Amino acid sequence: MELNEKDIYEKYYNKVYKTTFYILKDRELAKDATHDTFIKVFKNLKKLKDHSKLNAWITTISTRTAIDSYNKYKKRMTYELEETNFLVNTEEINSVKEELNHYLATISPEQKQILILKYIDGLTEKEIAKILSIKLGTVKSRIYRAKQRLSHQYKVGGEVDK
Repeated sequence: MELNEKDIYEKYYNKVYKTTFYILKDRELAKDATHDTFIKVFKNLKKLKDHSKLNAWITTISTRTAIDSYNKYKKRMTYELEETNFLVNTEEINSVKEELNHYLATISPEQKQILILKYIDGLTEKEIAKILSIKLGTVKSRIYRAKQRLSHQYKVGGEVDK
């Protein structure tokens, strides 16, 4: 089966955008990361041997691209996130979003990536290990450590400790 770039773009655009936006929390950065993701996908499409893995492959590329963008624009993103919070209608929602973002900022991009793949994309730990080319035990320990770190941060009220 020949993969058509137009069909791939139309089928996966929304998923890629949602994934990049979830990591970046900025519409413009997410659009840029989505665009960059599809450039990478189309450049490397011929290297994909098993077309049944296309969904997972694209998800991996989009999360890694978003993490790279996150690291590159961290200061700018923080400022724009604060601006975006003013647009939310209720103070309670602002408070919850702010608290969650604060807690998520305490875990590494690798741990965020694992949590996104597991809880947002619904992949199994085995699938995540295969996609990221890491051991199953590494996936499990990253999930455990990320959850442990988030739980600890919640219990101490979000105070950052190294």
